[in-house]
Amino acid sequence: MQENHSLHNALRQVRHHVGRVMLHGFSVSGLATYLQLPEYDFCVDMGECPVSSIGINHVFLTHAHGDHSRCLMRHHSLRRMMGVEKPSIYYMPADLVPGAEAWIHSEAIFEGVPEQRFKLPEIVGLNAGEKISLKYRKDLSIEAFRTRHAQIGRQSFLPSMGVTLFNHKNKLKDEYIGLDASGIIELRKKGICITREVYDPIITFMGDCLGDNLIDPDLAAIWNSEVLVTECTFVDDGEESMADKKGHTHIATLVKALEKFGPTMKCKHIVLNHFSMKYSSDHILGALQKKIPEAYRDKIIAFI
Repeated sequence: MQENHSLHNALRQVRHHVGRVMLHGFSVSGLATYLQLPEYDFCVDMGECPVSSIGINHVFLTHAHGDHSRCLMRHHSLRRMMGVEKPSIYYMPADLVPGAEAWIHSEAIFEGVPEQRFKLPEIVGLNAGEKISLKYRKDLSIEAFRTRHAQIGRQSFLPSMGVTLFNHKNKLKDEYIGLDASGIIELRKKGICITREVYDPIITFMGDCLGDNLIDPDLAAIWNSEVLVTECTFVDDGEESMADKKGHTHIATLVKALEKFGPTMKCKHIVLNHFSMKYSSDHILGALQKKIPEAYRDKIIAFI
């Protein structure tokens, strides 16, 4: 087999400091995707399992395709092999949980694990719009949202979700700001709730998705995160129908989304990942320079 010299990345881990986060990982369409936030103890997808992922306790799976999911249990097994005592937590769309449990069981039996020794890892199924705290980081919460990616039949889609990671804290309600300590203590004695929950969106991951998700008014909140990580599998002219057929995003739809939400978006950084393996790095960067409107180019980071 002849080597593909145009491949923009052959499993080399990429690192970018973006806003408040250091994003580590890899993402090439069809090969593998994993996106780590080490300081937040959080990873999205596990298409490969590098050693750097072993210390991460919380993993969110966007969908079941193998280039995003195949090393989920490798992560679990390596942690046990290396003596990590804290159980890892695997979050995923609730629709995927029964299939995931059956797959994990079958994989264990295939590897020769005796039935009496088999134990499922902790899997948490999420529904759209549900905010939950990370098990080992109560200062952080996640909220999943439904996306459309790979179509099954004419009307249904493979279960897939994006996710937003929030800083979660309690702040004093506005009406009590300025009260001294004795006043606060008195209110608490009376059983009055003096705080409100605040969720600050740090970063949103779209996962694999049709470009139309980016312009869907029901998903407008994705543009409120400081950082948005979204796929941009196709960048060449004439590939728009291919993007739709494959359930992916074409750069032309991203441009439409920027023009629609740009004037009001709070998003400061847009990380583009999951480019087709047929493109070279120069080709990708050239397409972004040519096709992203000048007003938004400073926001764009190619994850290559």
